[in-house]
Amino acid sequence: MKNPQHDWHNPNVSNYQNTIRQKISGYDLIYDMMTDILQSYPTDNMLIVGAGGGQELFSLGQAFPFSHFTAIDTSKIMLQAARKHIEKLESPLHIDWYEEDLLALVFDHQFEVASCHLVSHFIEEHEQKKALLQKLSDSLQDSGILFISSINADMSAVSFQHQLKYWRSSMLQNDLSEEHWLRFEQSFGSSTYPITLELLTDLLHEVGFSTVIPYFKSHMVDALLAIKEEVNK
Repeated sequence: MKNPQHDWHNPNVSNYQNTIRQKISGYDLIYDMMTDILQSYPTDNMLIVGAGGGQELFSLGQAFPFSHFTAIDTSKIMLQAARKHIEKLESPLHIDWYEEDLLALVFDHQFEVASCHLVSHFIEEHEQKKALLQKLSDSLQDSGILFISSINADMSAVSFQHQLKYWRSSMLQNDLSEEHWLRFEQSFGSSTYPITLELLTDLLHEVGFSTVIPYFKSHMVDALLAIKEEVNK
């Protein structure tokens, strides 16, 4: 899988945690609801893809401090930000860190839980998106749980311009500048490549997830819970 086109290796991305909440209203609910849902599932081994920034590790580590985490991101700067973010936790976490592309890794075990938040819309090609989802599915045990969130939209639809207008209003109300908004708007089709929620759901089914449940939405951002199909033995 090619690296996403967004420049996550630029030192300026280290302020990600300071702006993402202004971009996505209710951002923390993506992670708070995830940890609430996981209270009824096994959480010994968790795979965090796109771990840079550290919000997944912080939320999951706070709720499940004795879990074993595998944290993956292609950006050294974002992984450094993640390490700094989780220093706020009371207890150190058991984390295996990988500055690597997920598709290049081979694991010696499968995971009970995986998360891939706000990553897939930076991957341009349909087949690359599917390859990411397939690797996530293959990395999970039967009945394993994937939490995934992304920007989802049909950029050719008339409604897309309305969606952008509403999102702009929200971001400006959250104290982001017009310049910041314009950079974000111009990223669509150049470094941000959304697909529709329906197509994402279909892809998840194709790669082995039998159940897909939406659990959060804010403007074009959807968060889903996907359960891997249990294969009869």
